[in-house]
Amino acid sequence: MDRAIEFRSKCKHFRTLIIGRANAGKTTLLKKVCNSIDDPEIFSPSGEKLDPAVVQESSERGIHDIKNELIFRSNPQFIFHDSRGFESGSLDEIEMVKSFIAERAQGRELPDQLHAIWYCLPTDTNRPLLDADKSFFNEYGMGKVPVIAIFTKFDGLVSTAYGELRDKEGFSMKEAKNKKFESAQEKLKTNFVEPLEATTSRPSAYVRLDDMRMKDSSCNELIEKTVNVLDDDRLKLLFVSVQQNNIDICIEHAIGSSVTCWVIRDSLLIN
Repeated sequence: MDRAIEFRSKCKHFRTLIIGRANAGKTTLLKKVCNSIDDPEIFSPSGEKLDPAVVQESSERGIHDIKNELIFRSNPQFIFHDSRGFESGSLDEIEMVKSFIAERAQGRELPDQLHAIWYCLPTDTNRPLLDADKSFFNEYGMGKVPVIAIFTKFDGLVSTAYGELRDKEGFSMKEAKNKKFESAQEKLKTNFVEPLEATTSRPSAYVRLDDMRMKDSSCNELIEKTVNVLDDDRLKLLFVSVQQNNIDICIEHAIGSSVTCWVIRDSLLIN
């Protein structure tokens, strides 16, 4: 326990890179993870708090700094770095992300390193997987940072499947309703999972999420998959103690059979 407390006092933040093109649902997802209704605060690499309006204006001019840190007041123990995602032909963005990952990998101290990558892919689109997405997974290499592919807005894909079953296949409303989920799953497999599985460095895990703006939506599967792909027990402890969504995960990964989630929280949580 003393070793765990010592590590937790030295490494106070879990650092995640989130990748995804416009309308992938990244900000909404992060709000759900951090139990926040507010947008994150933005800090420069040196720790200076930035004006969101200025950052947004710069982004609209094509200026985006992946090194900036996004932190939610509701859970400041998460540090997020945002990539705009890889639109078709965005070679500069791909190189920027690869350079950032490589730079963080060279950090000697664990707090400065990148701990996980969440790669968001919206499924409610007619552009399923771009060549740039495949290029990332073919060229990134497995490295030591796990990449979780997150299929966002799956409920939108279900709606698309329903419409196609009605309009193209001629199914009745009842038949289309009964088959829409199965059809959406097949589309997800064909258009997303199989192409990713064919890449050189396929994702460490896959997560399917509905629209995170929905009140009853949950990010528990993302929390569970992230814990499972972390191969460093110290990072598992860090992530489990930082996340605030899944008590069961806390209990499951408690240190030793006699230590519960609440003991971890009371003993290890560093504000």
